[in-house]
Amino acid sequence: MPKSSRTTMIIGILLVALALIAGGCASTSPRVAFEEVHAELKQRGVDSVYWYSGAEEDRQVVEAIERLLDQDLTVETAVQIALLNNRRLQSVYQTLGIAQADLVQAGLLSNPVFGGEDRFSVVGGLGTLGLSVAQSFLEIFYIPLRKRIAKSQLEEAKLAVTGLVFDFEYETRIMFYQAQANAQLVEMFEQVVRTTESSYDFARRLHAAGNITDLELYQQRDLFEQARIDLRQVEADLIHSRERLNQLMGLYGEHIHWETTGRLEEVPGEEIDMERLESRVIEQSLDLKLAAQRIITAGHRLGFTETTALIPWLDLGVEAEKTDDWEVGPSLSFPIPLFDQGRPRIARNRAELRQEQERYTAFAVEIRSIARQYRNHLEAAKDMVRHYRQVILPLRERITNETQLQYNAMQVGLLELLRAREQQIEAGKAYIHTLYEYWSAKTAIELLLKGRVPRPIETIEGPVPFGPVPFGGEQ
Repeated sequence: MPKSSRTTMIIGILLVALALIAGGCASTSPRVAFEEVHAELKQRGVDSVYWYSGAEEDRQVVEAIERLLDQDLTVETAVQIALLNNRRLQSVYQTLGIAQADLVQAGLLSNPVFGGEDRFSVVGGLGTLGLSVAQSFLEIFYIPLRKRIAKSQLEEAKLAVTGLVFDFEYETRIMFYQAQANAQLVEMFEQVVRTTESSYDFARRLHAAGNITDLELYQQRDLFEQARIDLRQVEADLIHSRERLNQLMGLYGEHIHWETTGRLEEVPGEEIDMERLESRVIEQSLDLKLAAQRIITAGHRLGFTETTALIPWLDLGVEAEKTDDWEVGPSLSFPIPLFDQGRPRIARNRAELRQEQERYTAFAVEIRSIARQYRNHLEAAKDMVRHYRQVILPLRERITNETQLQYNAMQVGLLELLRAREQQIEAGKAYIHTLYEYWSAKTAIELLLKGRVPRPIETIEGPVPFGPVPFGGEQ
């Protein structure tokens, strides 16, 4: 056998072998990754997650959601509906599909490249026919490096999806408490409007009889009209919070007419165990695990760049040319590293690795501080709620009652009575706000202990900054 034929046969066998090595069909299904995410969520206290696939189980999940909506919503059932029904969360799960597909792609060789040319002689005679097929040869050695990067990125995706599920759970809880607080404010201001309207009607009768001045009548009306404005504002705030909760639960049509179980609960007797709070938050932190995984990915990316810096590719193939007879032989092509030796890319990857390492350290410090801030806010809100309930509210009620008695006895003027009523209203409003702040801080600490730092909440008016999550008109 001629030497050229033997060489061509060897090249052909090598190309076939490369094709067989790359031909193993790895699964692009991300279901395994989703089950791992589900297991991690379940271990951290969240089990109500489901990824719609068009199977019979989808209908069963929809029926379960219908049954939940037939009852008055609690914060737990609202969270359950949101995790099962929110389509934006379903789109988040597709991140796993993207990362899984990237992992499969990283394990594949590129397709062989076929080339052909047909040259004609300008002076007559036979032309030249050329054919070639080439395959990247070094890829077989680079595939394990690419797969390490892709596997690490899949782990990043799983951690990120787990964290986003917790974000949905957190925002749903916050918005449920916000809706309850706004409903409680509506209830309070409805009563205020009824009371001030009665006082204004009585004042008009007194004014008609000549027993009070125009100024006193106007003052009574001012309090009544302000109460009406306040009621309209909290009604609008209630609609906003309900609509945001509808978005989170993925509800529309007749399903938006749900009812909650009632008011915000009072401060419970059993509190969160605050012992070793910072250490427990650090130990459970998904955000730190994600930051650590990004360091691993950056390290793999640096290793790949250092390995491929000088010769990123090498094509091995066969070329055939026909004039009178066919001439066949091997071909080889690769870049000559004269100008670009990969040093800038290596420097970039090293900087990215150091950047991820610094971010990890900075984030560990920040998480501890965030835990302390929420602990302080929770304790302050708890003390304020109890003080409002036990001292301020009863005291403001007694002051209003005593001022009313003295006004009836003409010992104080109408202005003092109106001021006492306004202060009682403000105390009731502040109590509801403080109670909401308690539940929002408690929810944030529970989220920290599950492993996720509370993210800014997107509301009708835009993102809420870090700290106690406001509601209604207080934003």
